[in-house]
Amino acid sequence: GHGVRTAIAARLQTAALVAANMLGLLAFVWPFVLPLAPGRSHASDAPLILLGLLVCLGLLLFLELGRGGLGPKAVALLGVLGAAMVALRLPGFVAGFSAMFIVVLVAGNAFGPAFGFLLGAVGMFASGLFLGGLGPWLPFQMVAVGWVGMGAGVLPKGAWRVRIAALAAYGFVVGYLFGVVMNLWAWPFLTTGAAVAWDPAASAATNLHHYLTYYVATSLAWDTFRAVG
Repeated sequence: GHGVRTAIAARLQTAALVAANMLGLLAFVWPFVLPLAPGRSHASDAPLILLGLLVCLGLLLFLELGRGGLGPKAVALLGVLGAAMVALRLPGFVAGFSAMFIVVLVAGNAFGPAFGFLLGAVGMFASGLFLGGLGPWLPFQMVAVGWVGMGAGVLPKGAWRVRIAALAAYGFVVGYLFGVVMNLWAWPFLTTGAAVAWDPAASAATNLHHYLTYYVATSLAWDTFRAVG
């Protein structure tokens, strides 16, 4: 019956969403777990990561279109808001701040974590296509912005003043966290041999100190514009 098909579609959607998040997490983490060959970078695995993400996102959208009620409308809204992200990114940015983050924050908070993740990932992919940002960093940006939207979806939904204050505070914090996460896509490769490099033989505390030093030196001021914005 219709109820059984809807339940199966909902489970498949959940599985696809979990798969996309796990793929993104593994993409960021694997260089810290597996041995790194000399000269290795994400350029070799980024196309596979992007393909896997697109398969998961495509399945999510296909299943959403097949649902009744708000299903097709949700997909249409996703397209409109994704286009808004592209349009807001076109004029440029102020250091680490781009107005597209406001769309992801508000929409994720309004429509929930799954919608927020989808919007962040789809919007970043679309902006990569339109702005020429197709590089090994793209799948990592898709996942990181998706996580921004997903986090906004789990914030408290109380009175409007409380909700807006929580969203603003979350936006400030995540402005830095986005940079902290995004730097991980390149750090173990770009800093090999440097004093702040990832060292597989060092302790977790030592590597954390290396990374924080690297982050403060390269990204803290840049990310402050995002957080304040």
